[in-house]
Amino acid sequence: MNGFPAAVERYIERVLRERASPLMLSFDRNWVMLEALGDAARFGIDTAAGSPDVELLRDLFLGLPPGEAHDFPFVSLPGGGTSHVHGVPDGELFHVLLLDASEEFARLRSQQQLGHEAELVSQEKSKALARLRQIRGELENQRSRLEEANALKNALIATLSHEFRTPLTSIFGYVHLLERRISTDISALQALRALRRNATYLFALAENLLEYGRGESGATLLNPSAVDLPALAADLEAMFRPLAEDKGLAFALELDLAAVPNALFDEIKLRQILINLLSNALRYTLRGEVRARLAWENARLVIEVRDTGIGIPPDYRERVFTPFNRGAQHGSKGAGLGLSIVKRLVEQMHGEIHLSSELGVGSTFRIALPALGQATANPIAREFADIPGATERWLKGGRAVVLDDDPDVSGLLALLLSDLGFEVEVVADVAQTVERVRADPPQVLLVDVELPGLSGNAAVYQLRSQGYAGRIVTLSATATEDARNAALAAGADFYMTKPINLEQLVRVLQRATVP
Repeated sequence: MNGFPAAVERYIERVLRERASPLMLSFDRNWVMLEALGDAARFGIDTAAGSPDVELLRDLFLGLPPGEAHDFPFVSLPGGGTSHVHGVPDGELFHVLLLDASEEFARLRSQQQLGHEAELVSQEKSKALARLRQIRGELENQRSRLEEANALKNALIATLSHEFRTPLTSIFGYVHLLERRISTDISALQALRALRRNATYLFALAENLLEYGRGESGATLLNPSAVDLPALAADLEAMFRPLAEDKGLAFALELDLAAVPNALFDEIKLRQILINLLSNALRYTLRGEVRARLAWENARLVIEVRDTGIGIPPDYRERVFTPFNRGAQHGSKGAGLGLSIVKRLVEQMHGEIHLSSELGVGSTFRIALPALGQATANPIAREFADIPGATERWLKGGRAVVLDDDPDVSGLLALLLSDLGFEVEVVADVAQTVERVRADPPQVLLVDVELPGLSGNAAVYQLRSQGYAGRIVTLSATATEDARNAALAAGADFYMTKPINLEQLVRVLQRATVP
């Protein structure tokens, strides 16, 4: 088939004519318009001979070869329309044919607009991606700085722990020895006990800051020991009663401990909890009283601290256990750390804490702590606790070496060991200690972890690898489970944290000297 069927040809012609709305202007060879055929109004032009519109269309072809067809797409017409303008030669005539292109031009402009918008979007997207890359880089830098700051904080906490705990070992230790040696001088004993109470209070405050600095992942080491709860209560009574009296408050600390078994608790953390709760109660109580109670109920140590203070609104009761919560109770002069640390310490010791409060009436904190273990019945230890100087009758003594670079601590340990019947040698150098122990193995070796150069753990590992079989007690200012595990893995038999509880140390030495 060489062409479309006649019906199709007629259809195409009709559709194209309707859409193009052709307008034809015919000129002779001298460009004199002869006639105009079509809908001139559709194009908005004046087809009268000599009109400016006709002149404009004619001028499009001036200078072009008259015997050739020409095409000008998308010509903007004076009336505002758009047309394709074709020049068609016809013997002695020349026809100018206008085909409507308004819709096509609108579509083209729309496509161009979409293209421009897409380009703008692409440019904005590129800018956004560049900004995101910049922000990501800034966040990475910030994360690196935060990680560095966190590492510095952890190093600072470790340093502060050592710097606090090491001198406190000397303070507590020498006070303890002085209390034993001047047991007949009542006024001197009272002064020493006041010194010990206040040092304990400062230690609790320092531990608050260190505990906060360690954060939720601090993994603090629990140090179970037999706690003299009446003595602890007496210390707290002497510490807080004067503060209560200065504010005109009644103060009472009750004990209901008749049925307490030989349960073990972490004495330092227990003391921290009580100091924080009592300090908090006194701070927020303006009139009335502060009462505390220690009792043994349902196989748990129960601590209750009740005050007649300002109370805590219901919407703040959870918030008081978050750090820096000063907004929860108006009028506070504290840092807002105490209760958050109390909650953390209670959780570390697998206990529970409950708060009840009424605004304007007061608050009650109730804590229940399970025992961390059961003390074994040890009549020898009880004898030592009850009879001054009885230690010499159950510790066999022997030879002991103390490796510690702090002269105050090493001097304290030497005095204590001498009192217990040991022949003591104090060494501050790791290499020298290794040589001494290898040449003449002592029965007991006390080693500080934080030493210049080779650490105490490295020294212990080296001695064990060389065959030393005596007892090793590692001393450290780092109270974490990781530190304890590292010391035991190196070869230590016992791990004790500073400030050293001298009664515990005596029990450890007793265990170390038992064959």
